[in-house]
Amino acid sequence: MKAEANETGKQAKSSTKKVKLKTVESENVLPTLRLLIDDFYKHDAHPAIINFTTTGSNTLTYTALADQIRKVAAGFEEQGLKNGTSVIFFAANSPSWIICALAAVYSGLVAVPVDPQQSEEVLKHIIDDSGAKWIFTDAKGAEKIHAAIPRRKLSVFRTDLEEGADSWTQIRSKKENFEELLETKEVPASDTAILFYTSGTTGMPKGVPLSHTNIRSQLDSAFGEIDFLKPGDRVLLPLPLFHVYPLNAGLLGPLKMGLPVILPQSLTGPELVRAINEGGATVLVAVPRIMRSLYQALDKKIHANKLVGSIFDILLLLSQGADKYLGLRLGKPLFRAIRKQFGPSLKLFTSGGAPLEPEMAWKFRALGWDIAVGYGLTETAPLLTMRMPGNRDIESAGKPIPGVEVKIIPLENKDDEDRAEKENKDEGEVVARGPNIFEGYLNLPEKTKEAFTKDGWFRTGDLGFMKNGNLHIVGRASSTLVMEGGKKFQPDDVEDKLAKQSGIKEIGLLKKDHKLVALVVPNLKDTGEKDAKEAIAASLKSAATQMASYLHITDFALTRQPLPRTNLGKLKRHELEEKYDLAKAEEKSGGDKKVVSEADFSPEDKALINNPAAGACWEWLKKRFPDQSLTLDTSPELELNIDSLEWMNLTLEIVESTGVEISGDALTRVNTVRDLLKELADAAEHGGKAASPIKHPERFLDAESQKYIEPLTKDQEVAAKHMHDLLLLLMKPFPVEAVNYKNVPEGQVVFTPNHSSYIDAFALSAAIPLERLRHTQIAGWIGIAFANPIFSYVSRLAQVFPIDADRSMLTSLALGAAVLKGGKNLIWFPEAKRTLDGELLPFKQGIGILLKDTEIPVVPVLLSGTREALKPGAFFPTFTKMKVIFGEAILPAQLEKEGEGDSPQERIASALKARVQKLKDGNVSLEH
Repeated sequence: MKAEANETGKQAKSSTKKVKLKTVESENVLPTLRLLIDDFYKHDAHPAIINFTTTGSNTLTYTALADQIRKVAAGFEEQGLKNGTSVIFFAANSPSWIICALAAVYSGLVAVPVDPQQSEEVLKHIIDDSGAKWIFTDAKGAEKIHAAIPRRKLSVFRTDLEEGADSWTQIRSKKENFEELLETKEVPASDTAILFYTSGTTGMPKGVPLSHTNIRSQLDSAFGEIDFLKPGDRVLLPLPLFHVYPLNAGLLGPLKMGLPVILPQSLTGPELVRAINEGGATVLVAVPRIMRSLYQALDKKIHANKLVGSIFDILLLLSQGADKYLGLRLGKPLFRAIRKQFGPSLKLFTSGGAPLEPEMAWKFRALGWDIAVGYGLTETAPLLTMRMPGNRDIESAGKPIPGVEVKIIPLENKDDEDRAEKENKDEGEVVARGPNIFEGYLNLPEKTKEAFTKDGWFRTGDLGFMKNGNLHIVGRASSTLVMEGGKKFQPDDVEDKLAKQSGIKEIGLLKKDHKLVALVVPNLKDTGEKDAKEAIAASLKSAATQMASYLHITDFALTRQPLPRTNLGKLKRHELEEKYDLAKAEEKSGGDKKVVSEADFSPEDKALINNPAAGACWEWLKKRFPDQSLTLDTSPELELNIDSLEWMNLTLEIVESTGVEISGDALTRVNTVRDLLKELADAAEHGGKAASPIKHPERFLDAESQKYIEPLTKDQEVAAKHMHDLLLLLMKPFPVEAVNYKNVPEGQVVFTPNHSSYIDAFALSAAIPLERLRHTQIAGWIGIAFANPIFSYVSRLAQVFPIDADRSMLTSLALGAAVLKGGKNLIWFPEAKRTLDGELLPFKQGIGILLKDTEIPVVPVLLSGTREALKPGAFFPTFTKMKVIFGEAILPAQLEKEGEGDSPQERIASALKARVQKLKDGNVSLEH
């Protein structure tokens, strides 16, 4: 794409002259998206699209983008496609997706963006409903299309191919005079430009046609009259373009202003941070789910250190209070260092698609970021109101945008009206009108009639009220629950409160036999497998003490499956009752988890295991755990006994079996096998191809991790020498005898000691000469070695790097590999944790992974007496003699021959354990 950008950039001047000659559309009174695209030439060589990939990023300039769009548009003309012809876009975000979709709009066709995760049933409905014969997709989408409509003749082109008969590039006009096809093209502003399909919270998606006028009026208002984005902004767009909010607010709006739009490689935290930093993003277009995930990741990282976490909590409360009650933004100076780590250029988050909880908005403001929130629907293109960063009415959806009228009308249902009068006399249904509002649903005249009042106002279906010019949304009229006593409430707010209770991961409320019940997804890491029901019952009982009696939950069912939601996170309430009944039925049958035939999987689960990466992992899991009754709801931690350390081994095996890398951050989100497969499918889709932390450690290490393996400064070396002298002095009451140190060869080596005490590393350091120790790094558990600033400083001087099993063992492996790659010696504790009874624990495969492709000598080491010197649970040491016994050095290839196991890393690990065990058993002649 980069090469294409350079090539088309050379043609900028001639193309610009031709397009600015008289066109039929230039005489239209109303502007269209076609004219917006022509205006791209005004921004010349400025970057338009910056697309991040696994190996870097590609940039498409405005001139190159406009040229590409017009070439494809001319290609559509050559193919004889008429105005109003629907063209489906069924693929992930990419520059080619953007080029082809905008080309369709430019040539008067109707672009139909579709979620690539849609089921075959929904895809077939959209193809039939829109009448599309042309589809742009990728490899995965092409398979799904042919499965959904096997015998229908469709023109399918691939956005993920740059060459070949199926490539999107084949549509581009090859004629030198292709502009002539475009100059006489007429595209009325009233024509449909984009056909969106609603997310389908209440059934099959409805087609929502938006005209050029609908979209242009929105863009001209939000990005013209409102001081929303500013010149110099760079917009990060991680959201899929099949939704109206990211397409209009995240893509077309910034392009209208001549700003760069940055596409991250994937939605994972590390990739977002990479795109922010390397792309210089100042604005992030988000939905509440992304903002929650980013905050939780930030919060978890800060609270890894208890002292730092406590200080952070105090400062955050101080900053929030100053903002709420005094109007002072203390967060900008207080948390500058945190924002710098996340992305020094980032200033503004925009949130849409679903309500952003006020509590989360206050937290982001308290950290020093600005927040802009939009409210609207697909039918309104989408914005009706916006809450700008300066608007401190955080609980509101903001003020109507210019050109849009919003008002509250009385509720038609008499019971609703009576309740409104009692609770809030100004509350009613939110209705709107303006040039951005669509004219009606595709092929659904009755639904269209229901969507408008008799005098032409669009019914949003939302309940709300106006206060000081700001719109406040109370909830959806359709989701209101009416209890037996006539009490009504919006379940969303109650669900948000209950989801904060211990052990509850997700919760959905519904009415059953006139009573309030709940479907709960437990957080099994908090509750445990056996105690989940009891723990959830206790949490709900505790919550009930703070709620009105009609909000008390009378019964609940547990499920491991995620609650059904749209892509923007909205609960599909119409599916809750069926899933509640199924969960209750399973509960009554004793909760026996039977192996479900893949033929009986839901359409979503079938689609998941049909994904190449997820399917390969599913087959591998069945072979890896043959004695387990494996289901997609199986908990890896609780049922397969995979602890945080074992994830390191499995992650590498998954890489080998699927060819896809899954990040440490992704692993923290895995509670079931289904979660694991989804993370793999997502990683594969966004280019997460296998990268070895051993061969390419630098790809796994961020700037903070790199610091641990940097050489000490001269001042640090002096301090390290003094610390070593102090260590020898402190160890005098604990005589350390180095036995058979002559076994340690010259040059680089790896020491693999047993681990029975927190003073193991001190004993080993006392037994190794200082000159060698200066070129040696130690792997240390972050929970001890970096527990506080003092320990962190001492560990840095001792050249310790952190092993963080809870965060990412791949990062820990990469640090070990980077140490070896840098020519240093390495001390690695293969058991990965202390033994409590003095017996050797199994040696983890991590050491085998580190060594299997090297020729570095390995020295097995037995630490004897350290457990007696500081026993598990003891705070004060016992003065006793300790021995550090060095075994014979051996090469990894020999260890692989000696050991037992299915893989090289297993054999190396088992052979090392056997050698340390032999030292322990005293079967080796010890010489001083």
